[in-house]
Amino acid sequence: GVNNLKDPVETKLHTAVCSGKVTLKAAQQAIVNDWTTALSRLGVR
Repeated sequence: GVNNLKDPVETKLHTAVCSGKVTLKAAQQAIVNDWTTALSRLGVR
């Protein structure tokens, strides 16, 4: 939906991957494991 709580998480991870802060594989694994903790696990704010 439009107000999906996962969207901002995905956007922040996308930015982190594109800037080289996080690998795509790490971001994907964090999302698969638990998207609600993905940012904190990877140290992305």
